[in-house]
Amino acid sequence: MTLHRKYDNYISETESLKSRFTSRIGDAIGWSNLVGGFIFGLYMLLDSQKTSFLEYPVPFGMIILGLLSLWVSKQQGSDKVRPHVYLLNYMLFPLILLYFIEDAATTIWSLTFLYLLMAMALQSRRMLLYSFVSSMVGLSILMMTAPKQLTVLLGIEDHIIRMILFSIAGIIGLIAVYSVKDKEKLLYHYIHKAEETAYLDPFLKIPNRFDFNLYVDHELKESQLLLWKLELNQFQSVYDVLGHQRTDELLLMVKQRLERKMADGTYLAKGEGSTFLGATPNFEADELDSNLKEILRYLTAPYDLFGHDYQLNFNIGAALSGPDGDSSDELMRHAQFALDQAKLDGINQIVFSSDKLKSSTMNQVQISEALYQANLDSEFHVVYQPQIELKTNQIIGVEALIRWNHPQMGMISPGIFIEIAEKNGFIVPLGKWILEKACWEVQMLSDSIGRPLKLAVNVSFIQIRQDGFVEEVLQILKKIGFQPDRLEIELTERSLFENRPEDLAKIDALRAKGIRIAIDDFGTGYSSFGILAKVQVDKIKVPRDFIENVDSNQNSQRIVTTIASMADRFQLTCLAEGIERLEESNFLHQLICQEVQGYYYAKPAVINQVEKWLAMPRETIISTIAASRNESVAE
Repeated sequence: MTLHRKYDNYISETESLKSRFTSRIGDAIGWSNLVGGFIFGLYMLLDSQKTSFLEYPVPFGMIILGLLSLWVSKQQGSDKVRPHVYLLNYMLFPLILLYFIEDAATTIWSLTFLYLLMAMALQSRRMLLYSFVSSMVGLSILMMTAPKQLTVLLGIEDHIIRMILFSIAGIIGLIAVYSVKDKEKLLYHYIHKAEETAYLDPFLKIPNRFDFNLYVDHELKESQLLLWKLELNQFQSVYDVLGHQRTDELLLMVKQRLERKMADGTYLAKGEGSTFLGATPNFEADELDSNLKEILRYLTAPYDLFGHDYQLNFNIGAALSGPDGDSSDELMRHAQFALDQAKLDGINQIVFSSDKLKSSTMNQVQISEALYQANLDSEFHVVYQPQIELKTNQIIGVEALIRWNHPQMGMISPGIFIEIAEKNGFIVPLGKWILEKACWEVQMLSDSIGRPLKLAVNVSFIQIRQDGFVEEVLQILKKIGFQPDRLEIELTERSLFENRPEDLAKIDALRAKGIRIAIDDFGTGYSSFGILAKVQVDKIKVPRDFIENVDSNQNSQRIVTTIASMADRFQLTCLAEGIERLEESNFLHQLICQEVQGYYYAKPAVINQVEKWLAMPRETIISTIAASRNESVAE
């Protein structure tokens, strides 16, 4: 299962290199035996008086062995056979030495070193042993059968010294071969350790995303793949509650459940954070959805950890090779798009990549690029929705909302481009521009009407995490002359809950300067009451989800009443937004809800229109706006 890894590729390439080298050695041995055999045979024919009948098979054997060596060197997968064929050369050595013993005994003995060098070149301990044995046999024959006059000339000591020298050379060769082999084993060991570090998750002991990408690219050459990404929802909150060690234990339990339920042959890996990756080769198309649904059902069952039950939620995004791409990069990208859509659809959702999703994704990419190319002053403008105090029925402030009119794409919904801006980081310069523009326009309006108007501005958690965020806000207020206590920064529950302690400290620093903090869409998150324990706020905003048909929906009435009562107990201002009907407005008058906003009172409008509204008599301003709410108003 690890043929895709670099370590195995290294071993494969090393073995391939050895195979090619062994093949070349075989070619050299083969041609040497062929040429040597023909020359040896020709020499025997020319010196037939000296040659006995029993010696003729020697050159013939060399030729046969040469042809065999050449044939074996060309065969694929014969790496284990080649050394055995090459070893046959050592059997011929004593016979060759014996033939030349009378005429070339003083030089032919050096042939032993050629065999020794060949064994060392091939790093073969077996060939080294054969070389030593055959050479010692040959040298012994030389010592015992050499002509007497040669023996007298050289002395018996010379032959012994030759054997000693060759023995020393053999020992050195053996040490060298063993040393190379040991170093190679050590190299493989450390490469394997490095591979484990690079390609395995240290705690879960399963492949990581780098290994997963290699596996996918390797398998795509031979198989169709279903690639899926599974992510644990609200991982940061789980981590905050459980801590590092217990979160790891929980992820281990998730891994074990996945291994029990995923389809046979699925390659499981750990992605970033709480993401798991899976690749199933040669899948059954009609079983795709059912298998992933079974995984979700199994994963969402309670987890017993340290005596407590934990309920987890997941989402899955899946992509298929072929329609969604033919590389790990393409499949991972489309699986991520599907996962993003699954998270938008809710919890425990499975989404497969589709042409519609790809089209939507391409549109997001186009918008993302257009954001960075946009001219803020000419393409963007701020509109304002009045916020009404129920007790006096007067406009006490406005909420700034951004609008984007692209030259080619036209009006683009904030619900689309704000999320994209948060993903690509453009929300930082855009948010600064909105704050500065809104503060300047509302300050000019306040000066014009002769009374201070409050301003609410939405701020992303991405902005809060920027270094110098607090200083930047205060600098803008100082430059424009906007009083801090007139500014209200709206944050979502998600941005408050997922922020780090140092980011929450920034919010406290803003409050310390008089800036008010409001929680937008209160009650829609996963820990609304937990928010109030983490950070001090001044206002909570009840979303349209609870206000819609609140006059007739008893569940909505209970929720809104509870939130309003809780705000009163915490001494917080309660604002209900999204009021679109008279009946909804009348119901809110009965509660402890200080402020409202919505289309029933006024649609978002440019600053000039807001100025016209504020110029009306205070007693009739709201009724006048409400009466004309169906008229064409800039959005």
